[in-house]
Amino acid sequence: MIISDLSKKFGKKVILQNFSLNTDNNGIIAIWGESGKGKTTLLRMIAGLDKKYTGKIDLEGKNKIAYVFQEPRLLNNLTALENAALPLGNTKEAAQLAEIWLKKMGLENDLHTYPEEMSGGMKQRVSLARALAYEGDILLLDEPFNGIDPERTKAIMDILIDYSKDRLCIVVTHNKEHIDYLGCKTVNI
Repeated sequence: MIISDLSKKFGKKVILQNFSLNTDNNGIIAIWGESGKGKTTLLRMIAGLDKKYTGKIDLEGKNKIAYVFQEPRLLNNLTALENAALPLGNTKEAAQLAEIWLKKMGLENDLHTYPEEMSGGMKQRVSLARALAYEGDILLLDEPFNGIDPERTKAIMDILIDYSKDRLCIVVTHNKEHIDYLGCKTVNI
């Protein structure tokens, strides 16, 4: 992925100015910076959710993007399994793949649990399972460990380290310990 001279304003407030980044097609990159500096906005632009900017984002043909938002975005009328399988289609194979990832997130006993019965950390793990099951070329993670206990967070980071061998993962985090554990390149905004 190549980002060239990216600039973004909200009204008169400059969020990003002439930001450039050249990445490999795999590995983990952590985006670090103070609140309000444009980290989430950058992810939204990479994902194509925000197209009001100047500069260029070249995904180099890596157009299948998975996204884990800061807050879990689950459908309340679907179980954990149904939520995780949703972007994969309504097939037996989709459900099997979603189940594999939910189990890796430690949710093997909660496959048929609805979001209203889940803690915040459980919902976030369903969101992570859904994104990982989607197998995008690029995985965008915006504060993905919110509400998840430290021990489980380390297990998930181990999964991400392995997962990133085949694809690019961009993680926005305020937690230096997470960056250190991931052992990844850090970009300060």
